[in-house]
Amino acid sequence: MWTHSEPYALRTSMPLTSIPGKYLQKTGGIVLYCLLVLAAAEFVVRGPVRYLHPTNWNDLAQYYATSRIWLRGQNFANPENFAAMWRDEIGEPLSANTARMHIAPPPSALVLFAPISALPWPAAKLVWLAVLLAGFAVTVGSLLHIAGLSVIERRGLAFLAACLALAPFHTGIATGNQTIVVVGLCAFGVWAACANCDIIAGMSLGAACSLKPHIAGFLLLYYILQRRWRLFATAVVLTVVLVVLAAAWMQFAGVNWVPDYLNNMKFGAAKNTIDDFTTANPIRFMLINLQVPLYSFTHNAKSANLIAFCAGAALMVTWIILVPKGRTQQVELLSLATIAVIGLLPLYHRLYDASMLAIPLCWCVIRPKALARVANAALLLMIPFLLPGAAVLQQAFRDGWIPRTWAESWWWDRLLMPHQTWLLLLMSVLLLYAMRQESQLQWREQLSQESASGPLIMLSDRAEEQR
Repeated sequence: MWTHSEPYALRTSMPLTSIPGKYLQKTGGIVLYCLLVLAAAEFVVRGPVRYLHPTNWNDLAQYYATSRIWLRGQNFANPENFAAMWRDEIGEPLSANTARMHIAPPPSALVLFAPISALPWPAAKLVWLAVLLAGFAVTVGSLLHIAGLSVIERRGLAFLAACLALAPFHTGIATGNQTIVVVGLCAFGVWAACANCDIIAGMSLGAACSLKPHIAGFLLLYYILQRRWRLFATAVVLTVVLVVLAAAWMQFAGVNWVPDYLNNMKFGAAKNTIDDFTTANPIRFMLINLQVPLYSFTHNAKSANLIAFCAGAALMVTWIILVPKGRTQQVELLSLATIAVIGLLPLYHRLYDASMLAIPLCWCVIRPKALARVANAALLLMIPFLLPGAAVLQQAFRDGWIPRTWAESWWWDRLLMPHQTWLLLLMSVLLLYAMRQESQLQWREQLSQESASGPLIMLSDRAEEQR
């Protein structure tokens, strides 16, 4: 409390807004920590806790079984071998005629899953959970390093809380899907590329391509455009080596696996309704690729595929044109964020593949001030991904919370249920616009630097002439 003996100037020197400003800053920090705790609690409950639910079938099961059969020197593509292994070791009978048994995994994935499949199933499930959580941690840590952020500062805490709250991460961990590991490998590869460690970056992206090429391959395209040939060659060589190793082991064991492998691909394309985007799949809105809403308009699978491929190609061509030659941190991250979103549209993807949104989320946190509005709009488009929207709506309809008249209306299948797909399309266009704005900003800065350096060059030329 100020006394009468203190000078009036001293009493009035303290800004009137300092106390409210400090109060707001402290309150904002408390709110941010509360959101972080809530996001972490949701992450644990919807991710690891659901994964540990007493069931033996998840997305790990197929890769575990096929890789374990491959390790034994048997035909991993034979559905009979799959059913026999699952019956003998897990104790659950499975029919060899189901789509689950007709799996055609990338041969390179068999090698990468070998350390997991060498373990008994109960131990493999626990180890795989640890791998998934490590993949999430690597994703967040790598992107924080790329952005130059720390969890001590607010932006770093906000990014961590947002990643913890993203529903695609929850779904991926709960189902045991390898996408979480793929996203971690992609983020680590991007960080290594930013650090000019092309060999490490190529190995990381090559491993990601070996597991899910339709996710990591789009990021690799960026480095091809940047002529990072050592990085690209490393990724290709690693992938080829893994494929050759898988095939060589089958050849050494005297197993002819190729006919069964091709038959599984045909069987999956014809009878695997779980991954179908048409009405033959009762849970088709769990998919996020562009074919899902387009089929609701065309009611024709070929037309939906054609339009989706054309739209994806148009977006990719636009992206290629806008990719700058410079390698500044923000520009690279924006280009990678854009292609990460575009890659989710034309090909088969489920909600957990939207974990790639961590990359555009990171760019939104460190975006330049000139693109603040665009980044804020992108963040608004990401908010619905805090929930598994289609699953929530479908369950609400089954429980009677949504009237049947809504579900039978024209906008239910075309707009509301596939809303996350439409949001991804809008986000890709928005990020392309941000790339265009970024290139214009760079051009203006370069022009201003040249105009500022012009008079200096003229003065130096005159001084040389006088000499």
